[in-house]
Amino acid sequence: MGENTTASTGPPTDDGDGTTVRGLWRRFVVRLAGVNMWLILGSGFALGFAADHYGYHSVDWLFFLGGGALPIVLQTVSTDEQDPVDISNRERATFVGSMLLWSITPWGILTQILQIGGNFAPYLRYRGRLPNTERHVPDTAVSAPFDGEWTAVNGGVTEDTSHSWGIVSQRYAYDFVVTEDESTHRGDGDDLTDYYAFGEPIRAPADGTVVKTLDRLRDYPKPGSGRTEWRTWQIAGNHVIIEHDEGEYSMLAHLREDSVTVEPGDEVARGDVVGRCGNSGNSSEPHLHYQLMDRSNFWTAAGLVPRFVDVAVGRDDDRTADADVYGDHADGDARYLVAGDDVAPRDD
Repeated sequence: MGENTTASTGPPTDDGDGTTVRGLWRRFVVRLAGVNMWLILGSGFALGFAADHYGYHSVDWLFFLGGGALPIVLQTVSTDEQDPVDISNRERATFVGSMLLWSITPWGILTQILQIGGNFAPYLRYRGRLPNTERHVPDTAVSAPFDGEWTAVNGGVTEDTSHSWGIVSQRYAYDFVVTEDESTHRGDGDDLTDYYAFGEPIRAPADGTVVKTLDRLRDYPKPGSGRTEWRTWQIAGNHVIIEHDEGEYSMLAHLREDSVTVEPGDEVARGDVVGRCGNSGNSSEPHLHYQLMDRSNFWTAAGLVPRFVDVAVGRDDDRTADADVYGDHADGDARYLVAGDDVAPRDD
């Protein structure tokens, strides 16, 4: 649920034909970052088991470690060359170390098992034909679940623009932050209250019934450090899940501790406040994680493509010139969002 960043490499070295070693290495890393994370993880573990079976016990642990760690490392690599380099090698190492620490805890291991195992459920349910912009299109059209202008820093409805394509439940998820002067916080951003999004009201994106809530997890107190909450057993943090039409559920995650204002069974109307933005769960800084899904179970759901209505969208159209899906739609008002969009409720 974190933000991807561009790979950073050492100084360029000419390889003799006008192409730099740095450029070749970066292209390799970016291409590797675009590979499905489950394929990387599965390949590492398969090689580890093979090495163990054939008696190569001195190297089998390297395959297991690589299979588990490489997907985490690649989360810090952007596959979009237009993205700026906004993370240092030190910050990257801190993030990877924090995620590795979490991944070897009992609750981290259980979470990874749930994520990997949960992926099979929607594949079986849809016989491999998972929801997209043409199949199993939801009836629910959602509004922006916040006030004012927020920026989508992650998310999209195509494989190239999604930041969680390999995790089926989060395939069409978005991460939203508030920015001013191209920054998400005041000053150094050492305190939660420095972040513009922290404490902002989060609203129901459509009418529905609250089916699940969580409100007691702390907000990780070191935002912007590169570290995440290694001790969390719930990566989504505090959250609210709302059922709209049958088989269509909104999840609003990483909410502030003790801020949830609804309970399971409550009826909510579009625009009702359900909580406040926080930094709970696996979150690098205060932000809102939003996804639409076909089940209320976070692990076994399939992500549905959210269509946003009554929103004003600021976008550099050059970023989506090759993706017609982000253009105008037949139903006029509905929009698909993509990372980089500035989004606000439209006040007609």
